Amino acid sequence: MTMSRSAQDYISAFRRGEDFKPPSAGLIVNGQPDPGALQELEKELTGGDAHVREQIVSVLVELGRRTDPITSKGADVIGNAQILTILAGPGLAKSDLGREAAMDALRKLVIPRDLNRFSGAIVKTLENGPSEEAFLLVAKAKAQGAKSVVERLSDSPRWRDDEAAQIARAALGAEEVENEFLNVARDADKALDGMALGRALGSLGLIGTPRSLRVVAEHLRTPLTILIPGAMEKSVRVSALEALLYNYPDQPALYPNNVNDDAGYELAERFCIQTLGVSYDGPRPPFMKYRPFPIPVGR
Repeated sequence: MTMSRSAQDYISAFRRGEDFKPPSAGLIVNGQPDPGALQELEKELTGGDAHVREQIVSVLVELGRRTDPITSKGADVIGNAQILTILAGPGLAKSDLGREAAMDALRKLVIPRDLNRFSGAIVKTLENGPSEEAFLLVAKAKAQGAKSVVERLSDSPRWRDDEAAQIARAALGAEEVENEFLNVARDADKALDGMALGRALGSLGLIGTPRSLRVVAEHLRTPLTILIPGAMEKSVRVSALEALLYNYPDQPALYPNNVNDDAGYELAERFCIQTLGVSYDGPRPPFMKYRPFPIPVGR
C-alpha cells in the first residue's frame, strides 16, 4: 500500500500545532477515503499527543461523513468500516481530547448496530475513564458487557445521581429505571409542559430501547410547543424527530431539516410504523417546526 503524501502533510501540520480546517484535500480516491491515508492517520493516532490525536479524529470524521453514500440523500452518518475501526480502536485508547472527540463522533454519527461491534473497547473506555460521554456511548451501543461496570459505578457517590449513568442502566435493561424516565415524559404530557416534554423525549432517545423509542415516536403528533422567550416557538415534534434521529442517523426522513411540510412528517411516521410498530389515529396536527416571535411594535 503506497504512502499518502497528503496524510503526512496533515500530520506534520498538526505536530506544529495547527488545527484541521475542512474540507480535507488529497485524502479521497474514487469517492472513498484513501486506504493508504487512513493507515498513516491510524499510525499517528496511536502514538500522537493529545492535540494531534484530536485533529486526526476530526479528519477521520470529516472523511467518513463526506464519503458516506447516504450523505447525498440528506443524512449525516459514518458507516465506513475502516474509519469506525480506527475511531473505536486507537481513537479510544488514550484518555485525552482525542478520545473525547472519538466518543462524540461514535455516539452521534454511528448507528447502534455498527457501534455494538466495538462493545469490548467501549466497555473498557467506561471502566478505565468513567465520564458522562462514556456512559452515553455504552447506552447507544447497547454494550451488554458493560452491565456490571455500569451497575457498580452507578452505586458510587460520584455517579449515583447522574442522569447519564441512569440512562446507561435503562438502555442495558433496567426496566425500573426506564420506567422512571417514561413517567417523566407522561407527567410532562399531562401537564402540557412542552419544555419538560422535549427534555424527557431527549432522554428517552438516549436510552434508545424499542419501548422508549415507541413513546418518542408517538409524540410526532403532539401539539405542544417549547417557548424560547424573545426568539422563537419550537414544536415538540422536532424534539421527537431529534430523539429518533439520534438512534437512526442513516434515515434521511428523520432529519428535521428534511421535514419541510406535512408530507415530511408523513415520511417520518411511516418509518416509525414500519420500524417501531407505532400506530397513529386521526389527522396530523397542522404543520409546524419553528415559529419566530413577532417583533414588538416600535423596536
